[in-house]
Amino acid sequence: MPVICICLSPGFQRSVIIDSLILGEVNRLTSVIVDAAGKGVNVCRVLQRLGVEACCLAQGGSNADELMSLARLEGLDLRLIPSSGPLRTCTSIVETSMATGRRVTELVEPSSPVDESCVDTLTQTVQAMLPSASALVLAGSMAPGYPAGYLARLASMARESGVPVLLDVQGSVLLDTLAARPAVVKINLAEFAATFFARRFSGGEHGGDLAEPLVSAEIINAVAEVSRNQATSFVLTRGAGSILLARDGEVRSIPVPALAAEQIINPIGSGDAFLAGLLAHLLTPCSNADWDNIPLEALEKAIGLATACAQSNARTVRPGLLEASFMASL
Repeated sequence: MPVICICLSPGFQRSVIIDSLILGEVNRLTSVIVDAAGKGVNVCRVLQRLGVEACCLAQGGSNADELMSLARLEGLDLRLIPSSGPLRTCTSIVETSMATGRRVTELVEPSSPVDESCVDTLTQTVQAMLPSASALVLAGSMAPGYPAGYLARLASMARESGVPVLLDVQGSVLLDTLAARPAVVKINLAEFAATFFARRFSGGEHGGDLAEPLVSAEIINAVAEVSRNQATSFVLTRGAGSILLARDGEVRSIPVPALAAEQIINPIGSGDAFLAGLLAHLLTPCSNADWDNIPLEALEKAIGLATACAQSNARTVRPGLLEASFMASL
């Protein structure tokens, strides 16, 4: 029974390696790597690496053949629904010099609008696949052309089929989809705060109240209040900080093992790797996961593999990839 990963903004991830980027100057690259990417694509890739049967459904485009060639080369089960317009290319500029400080700069292209016929075919394909699916993952943004509430519609279809849904979306899309009672919502704390609290807390993932090493009692109480009113389990990441788990008004803070700065090469895709690791553990018989009410104890046990996957990804250049040494240790 495969996990169905939905990616509504797929494309190419171009990871370029450079010693140090100097703005306004000619910069010579050390190497360039191109991968199939998008949040749902990355989740699918890591799930497959972990031995979980998974496929990714996404829209194609005028350059879909090139994307499919990349997927076939790595054995990625990517299924593209025909659409017009080019698939986007996002570029990660990875600076490797420790002298100036390792940095990753992400350049994100807009997605081409998706054809209406593609939306209809994708919906029909998901509906046909759900009876034999083990889970549905909805992750990332939607390209123009998808109707408002589309992810909520897919989540409701899964709910009606008895298939657990895992979400990595934010804002109005998340609020719309919560009515389908997803099993897990995995986003970072800054995205959670922006969705539910508007400007109540300052800063974001890298600064202000939300990035403090210790989460304040006010934030904990606010998270608890949201979880009390939603029939889902929340997993809120905080970069290198502790992870918050919340369900039915209870909040737990789970420490994250430190990753030395010199070990981090490219964190792009680490959140997707985390979600894949979390789901992979929850799908194992030993997790005893009750998808309608996943206890925090089960999530806490799954955090170990999820964090290990995220950190392994951060130690590589390519998105949604796990180190060979990490794979050998499993």
